[in-house]
Formats: sequence, structure tokens, C-alpha cells
Amino acid sequence: MGLFSNSEQRSSRAERRAEKKAAKRATKQRAKFEARYDAKERRAERKRVEKDGKRAQRRTDRKDERAHKRELRTEGRKAKHASKASIAEAKVRTAEIEAAAAKKRLTPKNARRALSVARVLAPVLGPVVYRGGVVAREKLADYQASRAGVAPETLRQFSGKGAPLAARTATTRESLRALTLTDSSADAAAFAAAMNARLDNLAVAVDAAESMAPAARKNAHRAIGNELTAIDADILARLGVSS
Repeated sequence: MGLFSNSEQRSSRAERRAEKKAAKRATKQRAKFEARYDAKERRAERKRVEKDGKRAQRRTDRKDERAHKRELRTEGRKAKHASKASIAEAKVRTAEIEAAAAKKRLTPKNARRALSVARVLAPVLGPVVYRGGVVAREKLADYQASRAGVAPETLRQFSGKGAPLAARTATTRESLRALTLTDSSADAAAFAAAMNARLDNLAVAVDAAESMAPAARKNAHRAIGNELTAIDADILARLGVSS
């Protein structure tokens, strides 16, 4: 009886040790699973927060962009009105002088008086009208440059209906030149060469569109603008910036 009793005790202790090990393993596995689940939940929550933040930022950016476009349109209208007002004012003053002279019989004395008045008013009205026209043209040029996304001084280098597109092409070429200065690899050089070839074709298209009918020119300019936007997106992607 004693022999069986000792054997049963050893078997019982071995079973208890095995149960403890199994319980410990189960606890570790449960803790590992819970930690993995918590980490997954934290990642998901972080992604949700980042997504919500990006969505809010995009809404804010769109709102700011719309407000900026409204402001630019208002400034453009003001510039056009100012230019028209300056020209109209000059015409009114000239008409008043001519009407006053026509009311009187033309005599040497009246002619001399009218000539004297014109000499007095010309130095005053001339600079005013000129400055008004210059300011109006500058504001209009700034408005067009802002809409095209280029510097005003760059836009002033070009003329014609396609001037904003030509200015965008020049600005994109400058971006490619800066890219090759920062990245001297053969891959970057090949990328810049391919983009410049596309820009050469677009420059030819801009010149060709000048002689088109208004409706055809509008469609051509829209297609050229879309192509320039795609090239800008390729450059940003090359720089690691998502557009």
C-alpha cells in the first residue's frame, strides 16, 4: 500500500506542475493576444484621427482657396472698373473742353484762351490718367498671374491669349532645373529630359492656339492646362510629395 501511495503522490505533483505550466502558457498567450489587439486598436484609432485631420484640412484648404478666388475675382473686377473709370473721366474732361470751346465763336482770342486751358490741364490730367491705367493694368496682371499660379514678373514676359500657359510652362521648366541641381543622378536627368520634351510640345501648342477660333482656342488651352497640371504632379511625386 505504501508503494502505491507514493506513486500516486508523485503522479499528482507532476499533474499539478503540468497544470501550472499550462495555465502560465495560457496566461502569456492571452496577454500577448490582448497586447496585439490593443496595438491594433491604437493603430486603427491613430489612422482614424489622421484621416479625420486630413479631411478637415482639405475642407479648410478648399474653403480658403474659394475665398482667395473670390477675392481675386473682386480685385480683377475692381481693376477693370478703375481702368474704365480713368478712361471715361479723361473722355469727359476732353468733351467738356471741346463743348466749351464750341459754344464760343472761334476768334484768335478764344483760340489762345482754349490753348492756354489745354496747356494747363494736360500736365494735370495726363499723369492722373496714365497712373490710373498703369495701376489698373498691374492689378489685372497680378490677378491673372495668381489665377495661373505664377509670379507676376514671369507672366509679364509673355503676351497673347496663351500668356498664362506660357508662364506656367516657364515656371515648370525652372522647377525641373532646380530638381536636376538637387539630384544629379542619371535617373533624375532622364526624368527632366522627358518632362522638358513634353513642355516643348506644349509650348508649340500654345503658339498654335493663338490663331484658332475662340471656342477651339479655349478647348486647346484647357487641354494644355491639364497636361501642365499632370507634369507638375509628376514632379511633386518625384520629390516625394503627394498632390
